[in-house]
Amino acid sequence: MHCSSFLNETGILTVTLTEISSWVESHPPPCYFEKMGSKIRVTIESMAFRGYGVARVDGKVAFIPYSIEGEKAWVEVIEEKKDYSIGRLIDLIEPSPWRTKPFCPYFGACGGCQWQHIDYSVHGEFKRAILREVLRRIGKLREVPSVALAPSAEAFGYRVRVQLKANNKAIGYYAERSHDIVDIDHCPISHPGVNQIISVLREELRFFSGMREIEINFSPEEGKGILILHLHAFYRFHREQELFLRDFLCSHPTLKGIVVVKKGGSTLLGNPCLNFTLPLEQDGMKRSLSLRTSPGSFFQVNLKQNHRLIRTVIEFSSAGRSERVLDLYSGVGNFTLPMALEAKEVIGIEENGVAVEDARFSVGKNKIKNCGILQGKVERITKSWAKETPDLIILDPPRAGCGRILGPIINLKPAKIVYVSCDPTTFARDLRLFSEKGYLLRKLALIDMFPQSYHMEAVGLLE
Repeated sequence: MHCSSFLNETGILTVTLTEISSWVESHPPPCYFEKMGSKIRVTIESMAFRGYGVARVDGKVAFIPYSIEGEKAWVEVIEEKKDYSIGRLIDLIEPSPWRTKPFCPYFGACGGCQWQHIDYSVHGEFKRAILREVLRRIGKLREVPSVALAPSAEAFGYRVRVQLKANNKAIGYYAERSHDIVDIDHCPISHPGVNQIISVLREELRFFSGMREIEINFSPEEGKGILILHLHAFYRFHREQELFLRDFLCSHPTLKGIVVVKKGGSTLLGNPCLNFTLPLEQDGMKRSLSLRTSPGSFFQVNLKQNHRLIRTVIEFSSAGRSERVLDLYSGVGNFTLPMALEAKEVIGIEENGVAVEDARFSVGKNKIKNCGILQGKVERITKSWAKETPDLIILDPPRAGCGRILGPIINLKPAKIVYVSCDPTTFARDLRLFSEKGYLLRKLALIDMFPQSYHMEAVGLLE
């Protein structure tokens, strides 16, 4: 049995009594706790969506970081509420056969990864079971289709995009459930090109300590990356700082461009646009598309798994040459352009102006004639849609899901919906809402886009 966690994006527990009560009622508690002084002996019953192991006592859920399903351990309760607890692992009594030595020296302090202590060979099965449980519990699905699993070929070294924090003593990631910065000199889950840029930044740590956040985006094809520097509100960016960054850019060939984001606008140095190739297959013939991304537009952190994601969307859509497709929250055209090779017409809808410019540039560069990109709020455009009814809608909403546009989508009456989600809880909620309107989940896939973490990408076909 598995439960979803009740942690928000910052790692803080935000759970309602209704959610806890619902979970407890559907999971009667076994006697898995044995108290001894201030320690509690537990058996880890399952893995939670946010990466914790789950145990229970007297109807209360206990979340245990860095534990693994099936383990017996002594834990200490460090945070206790009326209906749930947070525990700290003190000593293992029976470790899991899947427990392994973390590859990263910062694991346990840095909050970026949650599962490096678990052998990657079983990550997919844990995530698959968690997804199915969330769909049953939140989505109220009586029957969940078999979950096609796509594990990552690279368990480490896959991230081409990171967001670092900095001060005058450190550059790295926030600690678990904290705003303290864990100083790092490399990140094992990041691409070697990203780590090369991290080393370069550390050479000038004093200068970059004035940044609130430092984004590194890297293109393996170009062998170059860009920096996006977000200044603190109190930081004054002078001509001297700009000259320093220009020299910094010229002296480090691994960097292609730098963007300084500050109050009143941005300063662009060099060429801050990156290019990626999407390998595809059309009518048995291999071909590729070129995709451009600029600072301010989104692209996936795991490029190889993104290719798997695109293939899954195309497979689930089974779009024919006579079909019209709407791609909602289309971004830089990650799905829009590939689908244009399969369907009669594809229209992407995206609010982000930078992403729209990138998508339109890529459409022109790839000489695609049956594809259009509309800029605006998805809910506004779909609500007033007056063109021909789409046969297929591709839906890739933010983490909050598609609650605001569910009505307009239903009114468009597409025959098929392919829903891509990075949050199983909102995915499950939306599937329940769609099912109430007659759209049922027919196919389901899990793309492990984020090895060493609890995160996952789910794809569902609704008909």
